Amino acid sequence: MPAEVIFFNVGQGDCTFLWFYEVPGGGSGLSNLADRVGVAAALIDCGGKPSIPHRSTHGRPGTNDERTVAHIREVIADRLARNAGASRGKLDYLFLSHSDADHYNLLEPLLCNAAKTLDFGIQDVWYTGDPREFHKGDTDAFTYKLLEPGEQHRLTNGAHRVVNDPKSVGLYPANQRVEIAPTVAGLPELYLVCSSLYAIVDGRKVTSKTRGKRPSTWTNAASLVFMLRGRPAAGDERRQKVLLMADAERGVEDFLRESDLVDSRYQREKNLWLKAGHHGSAEATSKDWLDYTTPDALFFSSGLGRFGGTGMPADTKLNEIRTTLAAHSLPQPVIAPTQQHPYGSFQRGRTPPFVIQNATEGICTTLAEAPPPSGRDWLGVDWHLILDDPRPGDYHLAFV
Repeated sequence: MPAEVIFFNVGQGDCTFLWFYEVPGGGSGLSNLADRVGVAAALIDCGGKPSIPHRSTHGRPGTNDERTVAHIREVIADRLARNAGASRGKLDYLFLSHSDADHYNLLEPLLCNAAKTLDFGIQDVWYTGDPREFHKGDTDAFTYKLLEPGEQHRLTNGAHRVVNDPKSVGLYPANQRVEIAPTVAGLPELYLVCSSLYAIVDGRKVTSKTRGKRPSTWTNAASLVFMLRGRPAAGDERRQKVLLMADAERGVEDFLRESDLVDSRYQREKNLWLKAGHHGSAEATSKDWLDYTTPDALFFSSGLGRFGGTGMPADTKLNEIRTTLAAHSLPQPVIAPTQQHPYGSFQRGRTPPFVIQNATEGICTTLAEAPPPSGRDWLGVDWHLILDDPRPGDYHLAFV
C-alpha cells in the first residue's frame, strides 16, 4: 500500500504531511490522484518565520502567512476528503516535533476557522517537552488549548475534535511503532526513533545532557525524529526509508548512528530519502551521518531567515554534502516534471545573499524562485515523494 510524503513549502520553518492510501483495482503505472482512496494521515509541524508563499499563490491577495497557509490547507483538505470511512476529514496524528515557533506558529490558521475551532478532526497529538514551552502561559493560544489537560474541548467544532488526550513523548523510546490505521494491513511503517534525547524541558529552564553553548541546541536535540519504511517488493526484503529529522543536529545523528551498529535501521536498503535536520544548518547533516545513511536525495525546508548572519542551507554546506555523497557513486534520483529543478541557498557576500540556481541531483529545497528586478515575491515549491506506487519498492519524486 503506498504513502505520499509532502514536504510543504513554508519558508523558514517546517511542515511535513504523510498520507497513506490504497488504489482499488491497482494498475501498472503510477496511480492517478482521482483513483486513490486514503486510509490514514499524519501532520508533522506547520510553521514558518518568516513564511514564503507557494508559487501557485502568486498574484493572490493576502499576507505571506495567509497565502502560505491557504495553499497547504487546500492540499491537506483534498487528501483528507479522499479518506474513506471514519478517517474522512481527520488527521490520525498531529506531531509537534519541538517547541521552536517556526515549527508550529501556522497550525491554528491551518487547522481552525475564524471562530478558532477545528475544521479537521485529530485522533492523537504527540509532542515533546512541556506544553508551557509551546504556549508560554497564554491561555488563549492554540497550543494551550491543544496540549494542556482538559482544554481540548475549546477546539471542538461538531464532529471535529481532538479525540484522545495529548501525549508528551519522553526520552528515547527504542523505535516506537506509530500505530497508523492498525486495522489496515500492508501500510508503510512509521517509527518514532528519537525524542528528547539531550534535553529535559521544564518550563523555560533547560537542563543540559551534553556539551554546547547555543540555547537552541537543547530544544533542537529534543526533536521528534521519525522513520517511514516502505513495503518490501516481492522476492526482495529491502525497503525504502524516509528519515524525518526535524531540527535534530549532529548529537542526535551520532546517537542514532552509534546505537545502530547491529540492526542497520537507518542505513540504505533500497532507496533512502533524508529530510535534512535543522534546515540544513552547519550543525546538522554531518559527513558521518551522510556516509552512514547514503541518501538518494535530501530535502531542505528553507527560507530567508538568518541566524548569526547565516542563512540555511548555505552553499558551503551543500558543497560539503555533494563531496561526501560523490564518494558513494549513487545514481541520481528521477525527478519530475523535469530533472533540472531550482534550489535556493545562502551565499555570503552576495546581494541579496540568497541565490536560486538549478540542479539535477537530489538537492531539494523548498525555496525556489527569487524576485526579478521589477519586484515580486520570493516563492517556494512543495516536494512530493510517493513510495510503493504502483509496486512496493517504486518511487515517484516531483516538485510542484
